[in-house]
Amino acid sequence: MGRRDAEGRSDIEKFRKNIGKQEFKGRSKKKTLSIRDKAQSRRSSGTIQIALLYLFVILAVLVSLYFIFYTVYANNKAESHSS
Repeated sequence: MGRRDAEGRSDIEKFRKNIGKQEFKGRSKKKTLSIRDKAQSRRSSGTIQIALLYLFVILAVLVSLYFIFYTVYANNKAESHSS
C-alpha cells in the first residue's frame, strides 16, 4: 500500500515537491506571510503605476496641443498686425 504514492508520481512531480519543501525550509509562518504580502503589494502597485502613466500621457498630449495652438495663434496675430 505504501508504494502506491511512489508509483503514482512521476519524477517531475517528485522534483517539484522537493523544491517546494526546500523553499519553505527554515521559514516561519510569519515570514512566509510577510513575503506573500510584499509580493501582493508589488502586483497591486502596478495598476497604480499604469494609471499614472496614462494620466501623464494625456497631460503631455494636452500640453503639446496647447503649445501648437498657441504658436499658430501667435503667428496669425503677428501677421495681422504687421499688415
